[in-house]
Amino acid sequence: MEDISNQDQAIELLQQLGLKEYEAKSFVALARRQRGTAKDISETSEVPRTRVYDAIRVLESKGLVETQHSNPQIFRAVSIDEAVNTLQSEYVERTESLRSALSGLEPTDEEESTEATHEVWSISG
Repeated sequence: MEDISNQDQAIELLQQLGLKEYEAKSFVALARRQRGTAKDISETSEVPRTRVYDAIRVLESKGLVETQHSNPQIFRAVSIDEAVNTLQSEYVERTESLRSALSGLEPTDEEESTEATHEVWSISG
């Protein structure tokens, strides 16, 4: 029971870090075994086999999965430490890009709001 909740938590956290559902499920399935084919991953993760290939391609581009080009192809997740470090680096890079983008925004009404204006409000009724 605890393993299932850990699996669900890992999938949810991976999704919060930017992976799509099938990518997260496929990675967790691979992390639970040393290596596997698309069929193995599909059976473990409940991701349709045809979608496993798409998910693995994305995970491979992110550096989270390695592919052995045999027939059938065999996939292996990188170590947990390497995966966490890769995701952490990507997260830090994105937050730094966000900081830069937000800092570079042009002010819209700053000049108007810094001038001293005296407003009079009238309430009726």
